[in-house]
Amino acid sequence: MATTYKTPGVYVEEISKLPPSVAQVETAIPAFIGYTEKATNKIKGDLKGVPTRITSMLEYVTYFGTAKPETTIEITINDTLLNGVTKRDLVVKQPASREPFLMYYSLQLYFANGGGPCYIVSVGRYGTDLDEDDSQVTSINNSDDFNDGLAEVAKVDEVTLLVFPDATALSTPSEFFSLYNDALAQCDKLQDRFTIIDTHSYDAASPGDSNIADLRKFISSDKAWAKYGAAYYPFLKTILNYQFDEKKIIVSHYSYDASAYETIEENITAIESPSSGLPAVVADLVDLTTTPGDISGAISDVLLQMYSASGFDLGGTFSSDSTKKTAFLDAVEALLGSLGELNDFKTKLNTEAKAASDTISDEDQTIADGIDAALVTFNADFEGAGKIDEVYSNLQELFVKMQNADTSTKIKNLLDVNAVNFDAELKKLEDYTPLNTQTGITSNTDAFANVLANMTALIIEIRKVEGKDKNNGALNGRSLIAVEQEDNATYNKILTAIGNLPLELPPSSAMAGVYARVDSERGVWKAPANVSLNYVSELTVKVTNDIQDDLNVHTQGGKSINAIRAFTGKGILVWGARTLAGNDNEWRYISVRRFFNMVEESVKKATGVFVFEPNDANTWVKVKAMIDNYLVNQWKAGALAGTTPEQAFYVKVGLGETMTAQDILEGQMIIEIGMAAVRPAEFIVLKFSHKMQEI
Repeated sequence: MATTYKTPGVYVEEISKLPPSVAQVETAIPAFIGYTEKATNKIKGDLKGVPTRITSMLEYVTYFGTAKPETTIEITINDTLLNGVTKRDLVVKQPASREPFLMYYSLQLYFANGGGPCYIVSVGRYGTDLDEDDSQVTSINNSDDFNDGLAEVAKVDEVTLLVFPDATALSTPSEFFSLYNDALAQCDKLQDRFTIIDTHSYDAASPGDSNIADLRKFISSDKAWAKYGAAYYPFLKTILNYQFDEKKIIVSHYSYDASAYETIEENITAIESPSSGLPAVVADLVDLTTTPGDISGAISDVLLQMYSASGFDLGGTFSSDSTKKTAFLDAVEALLGSLGELNDFKTKLNTEAKAASDTISDEDQTIADGIDAALVTFNADFEGAGKIDEVYSNLQELFVKMQNADTSTKIKNLLDVNAVNFDAELKKLEDYTPLNTQTGITSNTDAFANVLANMTALIIEIRKVEGKDKNNGALNGRSLIAVEQEDNATYNKILTAIGNLPLELPPSSAMAGVYARVDSERGVWKAPANVSLNYVSELTVKVTNDIQDDLNVHTQGGKSINAIRAFTGKGILVWGARTLAGNDNEWRYISVRRFFNMVEESVKKATGVFVFEPNDANTWVKVKAMIDNYLVNQWKAGALAGTTPEQAFYVKVGLGETMTAQDILEGQMIIEIGMAAVRPAEFIVLKFSHKMQEI
């Protein structure tokens, strides 16, 4: 708008009459801080420690992978003979040593209970396909990683809930709750988020669960912090399915018909076959000729393509073209095929050795020990730095990179320049003098020299089992994937039994979903209680009225713990709505705290447009009108108590009302807002009495 008029003409001035509006912020955007299989968007590891917004399980799996497969699920098959008919009983038990990483399962539970957009912070990776700067996590030893993730979440304004799915793996209650104290401190500092807290564990056998006492002992008693968190108990038994590794889960098979060795013998005979077994594969890889020091085979074929004049001619004048690259890739592909076959035979022999050791352990531990020792010797050529397995893996990666190499420089780098290159990897299999002619390789080191001898020694130990086993069936010591091939019907029954195992999870992720669902359906002012949980089949602890008396009301410190209970005919319900400030009349209820969070953050963002505006009555009227309009809408929606807006809230701003002249001189505009937030009817008391008959 022009402030002076100099040129004759018509001028238009738009006069603002309406105040701006308050845009309501999101109320249920949790940040899940924990461990993932990977953290990759476009480049390996580019999401490490980066709060990443997702909206579905599909996105989670795409960026962060799945759960770490279980390897210790216990499977036992018992065969008995009853009236000439074999009766097979199957027993499947929970993993003996469950993986501590629960993020994937927790996200499933979150979305199943109504969750929507959320943030994932990967503080460590347990997968194997990682970037060079990352390292695989196998256990959770301290809370440092979680605190690093928490610090990153502090930078994300949209987050309103904090959840730590993997924190229960921390070894001590003090460290576990120290993490939650840090989260509560962040909530108090930022005043826009809320922490959902689990107990460290649970004790179904004890009516006075020590985990409850630990929470009240180690969670801070600071009232400023307590109002920003809520705890839930007990853990949940869900219908989610375990991820498991069929290659590593071993079956125990007991039978009246001791037939385990028959299967073992049949398989090791195939493995040691000179024409089609492991010896044949070794011959394909490095075939010793009659000329001392010369070899041929798949390795030699690759080296010839690298060093001969008809190939890349690394020993002379390097040159590359599409024909040479294609011939080289064909040779590498053949080599990888042979190494893959070798790896398969190694896996098969390991399976038979472990099956034999497990089969004989009840009858003769000495034989079992001999098998185990021979197996270690056999595997030594394959496992470890610079050994066959590592070379095989590196060559697979190099093969893919060579396929994509589109310049002579890139090809040369992959052949013998990069830290991991074809030349260096092949030398680990065969140390040789670089070729100038196609006459073979002068071999000084042969990685396969002892493989056949060690195979033979191991098979000799395995054959000592013959005739000595008394009680094991044909599937004993077999991996689940081997059972699929040998007895598909039993395999399918095992899968069904594993699927029926209840997967236990702490309740925080389910509650994050409940918060989102209730906020969406009713509003943030509705207490997230008297709500059923999805995907939950049972509770780990049956909470009674007597137990909840102590959980809900804590006379000493006011640290209320919300119970999740099972009711006949109703199912499993959330049966508590208190913050940790259970004795505080202002902040006792979760819905009140979270409603204030929403209003405070929404009004804060909306009033930002008035910063540096004139601090006078015109501005005050606009600010007051804006906030009044917003709170009237909240009152109409049912968030504020009162029959009129005047009873539900007030907004004060102005000289002599909320500010002094000195405040204005100091640049302060002070706005006072009071709200009569609705509170849940936690205790409904029905009073009955006799009425005297009147007629």
